[in-house]
Amino acid sequence: MTVCPMTAQGKTFKWNLWQHHEAQFVANDEFVTVSEGFRIRLMGNTLELSFEGPGTCSPDAARTLAEKYVQTLAKHLGSHLFLITEAEFFARTDPPFGKMTTYSLGREGRSGVARAVREARNELLSSADMALRRCYDHLQDAHERMFTLREAAAFDAYKAIEVLIERFGSESNAVAALGKKLKEAKRVANDEGRHIPKKGQQQHASGRSFELTREVVRAYERNLLGI
Repeated sequence: MTVCPMTAQGKTFKWNLWQHHEAQFVANDEFVTVSEGFRIRLMGNTLELSFEGPGTCSPDAARTLAEKYVQTLAKHLGSHLFLITEAEFFARTDPPFGKMTTYSLGREGRSGVARAVREARNELLSSADMALRRCYDHLQDAHERMFTLREAAAFDAYKAIEVLIERFGSESNAVAALGKKLKEAKRVANDEGRHIPKKGQQQHASGRSFELTREVVRAYERNLLGI
Protein backbone atom coordinates (compact mmCIF):
# COMPACT_ATOMS: atom_id res chain seq x y z
CA MET A 1 0.00 0.00 0.00
CA THR A 2 1.35 3.42 -0.93
CA VAL A 3 1.07 6.09 1.75
CA CYS A 4 0.61 9.59 0.35
CA PRO A 5 3.07 12.20 1.61
CA MET A 6 1.72 14.77 4.04
CA THR A 7 2.77 18.34 4.54
CA ALA A 8 2.91 20.08 7.89
CA GLN A 9 5.83 20.79 10.06
CA GLY A 10 5.34 19.45 13.55
CA LYS A 11 3.63 16.24 12.42
CA THR A 12 4.49 13.81 15.20
CA PHE A 13 4.85 10.03 15.26
CA LYS A 14 5.24 8.17 18.54
CA TRP A 15 6.12 4.64 19.65
CA ASN A 16 7.20 2.81 22.77
CA LEU A 17 10.39 0.80 23.05
CA TRP A 18 10.42 -2.74 24.37
CA GLN A 19 13.13 -5.16 25.43
CA HIS A 20 12.69 -8.91 25.49
CA HIS A 21 13.22 -9.05 29.24
CA GLU A 22 10.86 -7.33 31.67
CA ALA A 23 13.31 -4.80 33.11
CA GLN A 24 13.38 -1.72 30.89
CA PHE A 25 16.27 0.70 30.47
CA VAL A 26 15.71 4.45 30.73
CA ALA A 27 17.54 6.90 28.47
CA ASN A 28 17.08 10.35 26.97
CA ASP A 29 18.32 12.09 23.86
CA GLU A 30 17.21 14.66 21.29
CA PHE A 31 18.65 15.49 17.88
CA VAL A 32 17.71 16.36 14.32
CA THR A 33 18.43 14.30 11.21
CA VAL A 34 18.73 17.17 8.77
CA SER A 35 18.66 15.06 5.60
CA GLU A 36 15.30 13.51 6.56
CA GLY A 37 13.95 16.59 8.35
CA PHE A 38 12.96 14.75 11.54
CA ARG A 39 13.64 15.57 15.17
CA ILE A 40 14.20 12.39 17.19
CA ARG A 41 13.34 12.44 20.89
CA LEU A 42 14.15 9.51 23.13
CA MET A 43 12.29 9.96 26.42
CA GLY A 44 12.63 6.98 28.72
CA ASN A 45 10.90 4.15 26.87
CA THR A 46 9.13 6.50 24.44
CA LEU A 47 10.44 7.39 20.99
CA GLU A 48 8.99 10.41 19.20
CA LEU A 49 9.72 11.67 15.71
CA SER A 50 8.45 15.09 14.63
CA PHE A 51 8.81 16.41 11.11
CA GLU A 52 10.47 19.83 11.08
CA GLY A 53 11.89 20.06 7.61
CA PRO A 54 10.48 21.83 4.55
CA GLY A 55 8.45 19.85 2.06
CA THR A 56 6.59 16.64 2.79
CA CYS A 57 6.89 13.59 4.98
CA SER A 58 5.09 10.28 5.29
CA PRO A 59 4.33 7.79 8.08
CA ASP A 60 6.44 5.25 6.19
CA ALA A 61 9.47 7.57 6.23
CA ALA A 62 9.04 8.17 9.95
CA ARG A 63 8.71 4.46 10.69
CA THR A 64 11.76 3.58 8.59
CA LEU A 65 13.91 6.14 10.39
CA ALA A 66 12.58 5.11 13.81
CA GLU A 67 13.39 1.45 13.13
CA LYS A 68 16.87 2.35 11.90
CA TYR A 69 17.54 4.33 15.07
CA VAL A 70 16.23 1.62 17.37
CA GLN A 71 18.32 -1.04 15.63
CA THR A 72 21.39 1.16 15.98
CA LEU A 73 20.69 1.89 19.64
CA ALA A 74 20.09 -1.80 20.38
CA LYS A 75 23.43 -2.68 18.80
CA HIS A 76 25.30 -0.26 21.04
CA LEU A 77 23.32 -1.29 24.12
CA GLY A 78 24.02 -4.93 23.37
CA SER A 79 20.35 -5.65 23.89
CA HIS A 80 17.28 -6.67 21.89
CA LEU A 81 15.10 -3.61 21.42
CA PHE A 82 12.13 -2.97 19.15
CA LEU A 83 9.24 -0.59 18.48
CA ILE A 84 5.69 -1.23 19.64
CA THR A 85 2.58 0.92 19.58
CA GLU A 86 1.20 2.58 22.69
CA ALA A 87 -1.70 0.12 22.70
CA GLU A 88 0.71 -2.82 22.56
CA PHE A 89 2.78 -1.29 25.36
CA PHE A 90 -0.25 -0.99 27.65
CA ALA A 91 -1.33 -4.53 26.82
CA ARG A 92 2.09 -5.79 27.91
CA THR A 93 2.29 -3.73 31.08
CA ASP A 94 -1.23 -3.28 32.49
CA PRO A 95 -2.15 -5.76 35.21
CA PRO A 96 -3.34 -8.42 35.60
CA PHE A 97 -1.99 -9.63 32.23
CA GLY A 98 1.21 -7.68 32.01
CA LYS A 99 3.83 -5.95 34.02
CA MET A 100 6.99 -3.95 33.55
CA THR A 101 9.88 -3.71 35.95
CA THR A 102 12.01 -0.60 36.00
CA TYR A 103 15.24 -0.52 37.88
CA SER A 104 17.81 2.00 39.02
CA LEU A 105 21.13 1.53 37.29
CA GLY A 106 24.36 2.00 39.16
CA ARG A 107 26.92 4.54 38.03
CA GLU A 108 28.61 2.10 35.67
CA GLY A 109 25.28 1.08 34.16
CA ARG A 110 24.20 4.68 33.61
CA SER A 111 27.52 5.45 31.98
CA GLY A 112 27.07 2.46 29.67
CA VAL A 113 23.60 3.61 28.59
CA ALA A 114 24.81 7.19 28.06
CA ARG A 115 27.70 5.89 25.96
CA ALA A 116 25.35 3.76 23.86
CA VAL A 117 23.01 6.71 23.31
CA ARG A 118 25.93 8.87 22.16
CA GLU A 119 27.33 6.18 19.86
CA ALA A 120 23.92 5.49 18.31
CA ARG A 121 23.33 9.18 17.67
CA ASN A 122 26.75 9.68 16.12
CA GLU A 123 26.38 6.60 13.93
CA LEU A 124 23.00 7.79 12.68
CA LEU A 125 24.51 11.24 12.00
CA SER A 126 27.80 9.93 10.60
CA SER A 127 27.41 11.93 7.39
CA ALA A 128 25.75 14.95 9.02
CA ASP A 129 27.19 18.37 9.81
CA MET A 130 30.20 17.91 12.10
CA ALA A 131 29.58 21.08 14.11
CA LEU A 132 26.05 19.93 14.91
CA ARG A 133 27.34 16.53 16.06
CA ARG A 134 29.89 18.18 18.33
CA CYS A 135 27.21 20.45 19.80
CA TYR A 136 25.05 17.41 20.61
CA ASP A 137 28.00 15.75 22.37
CA HIS A 138 28.64 18.85 24.48
CA LEU A 139 24.95 19.20 25.33
CA GLN A 140 24.81 15.56 26.41
CA ASP A 141 27.83 16.11 28.65
CA ALA A 142 26.21 19.23 30.13
CA HIS A 143 22.91 17.44 30.75
CA GLU A 144 24.62 14.54 32.51
CA ARG A 145 26.46 16.90 34.86
CA MET A 146 23.55 19.27 35.42
CA PHE A 147 22.63 18.15 38.93
CA THR A 148 26.06 17.16 40.22
CA LEU A 149 28.73 19.36 38.60
CA ARG A 150 26.85 22.40 37.37
CA GLU A 151 29.93 24.54 36.82
CA ALA A 152 31.39 21.76 34.68
CA ALA A 153 28.04 21.55 32.85
CA ALA A 154 28.27 25.29 32.14
CA PHE A 155 31.74 24.74 30.69
CA ASP A 156 30.32 22.03 28.40
CA ALA A 157 27.63 24.49 27.26
CA TYR A 158 30.31 27.11 26.64
CA LYS A 159 32.23 24.65 24.46
CA ALA A 160 29.11 24.10 22.32
CA ILE A 161 28.88 27.86 21.72
CA GLU A 162 32.57 27.92 20.81
CA VAL A 163 31.92 25.20 18.22
CA LEU A 164 29.28 27.38 16.55
CA ILE A 165 31.49 30.47 16.61
CA GLU A 166 34.23 28.43 14.96
CA ARG A 167 31.73 27.09 12.43
CA PHE A 168 30.75 30.60 11.28
CA GLY A 169 34.25 32.03 11.49
CA SER A 170 33.60 34.66 14.15
CA GLU A 171 31.20 35.53 16.95
CA SER A 172 29.66 38.35 14.91
CA ASN A 173 28.97 35.99 12.00
CA ALA A 174 27.45 33.41 14.36
CA VAL A 175 25.20 36.06 15.94
CA ALA A 176 24.13 37.24 12.49
CA ALA A 177 23.17 33.69 11.51
CA LEU A 178 21.70 32.42 14.78
CA GLY A 179 20.59 35.48 16.72
CA LYS A 180 21.69 37.52 19.72
CA LYS A 181 20.86 34.70 22.12
CA LEU A 182 24.21 33.13 21.18
CA LYS A 183 26.01 36.04 22.80
CA GLU A 184 23.83 35.78 25.90
CA ALA A 185 24.38 32.01 26.14
CA LYS A 186 28.14 32.49 25.92
CA ARG A 187 28.13 35.14 28.66
CA VAL A 188 25.93 33.12 31.02
CA ALA A 189 27.94 29.93 30.47
CA ASN A 190 31.14 31.85 31.14
CA ASP A 191 29.69 33.34 34.34
CA GLU A 192 28.37 29.99 35.61
CA GLY A 193 31.50 28.05 34.79
CA ARG A 194 34.10 30.57 35.88
CA HIS A 195 34.51 29.36 39.44
CA ILE A 196 34.40 25.60 39.99
CA PRO A 197 33.92 25.06 43.75
CA LYS A 198 36.44 23.14 45.79
CA LYS A 199 35.49 19.96 47.58
CA GLY A 200 32.86 20.70 50.23
CA GLN A 201 31.83 24.04 48.72
CA GLN A 202 28.24 24.60 47.59
CA GLN A 203 27.37 24.44 43.91
CA HIS A 204 25.83 27.74 42.81
CA ALA A 205 25.32 27.66 39.05
CA SER A 206 21.70 27.91 37.95
CA GLY A 207 21.87 25.67 34.90
CA ARG A 208 20.50 28.51 32.75
CA SER A 209 23.48 28.20 30.44
CA PHE A 210 22.32 24.75 29.35
CA GLU A 211 18.84 25.97 28.42
CA LEU A 212 20.17 29.00 26.53
CA THR A 213 22.73 26.92 24.68
CA ARG A 214 20.09 24.37 23.71
CA GLU A 215 18.02 27.20 22.21
CA VAL A 216 21.04 28.38 20.21
CA VAL A 217 21.67 24.84 18.95
CA ARG A 218 18.03 24.67 17.87
CA ALA A 219 18.55 27.88 15.92
CA TYR A 220 21.49 26.17 14.20
CA GLU A 221 19.26 23.17 13.43
CA ARG A 222 16.76 25.51 11.76
CA ASN A 223 19.62 27.11 9.86
CA LEU A 224 20.68 23.72 8.50
CA LEU A 225 17.08 22.74 7.72
CA GLY A 226 16.57 25.97 5.83
CA ILE A 227 13.49 27.01 7.78
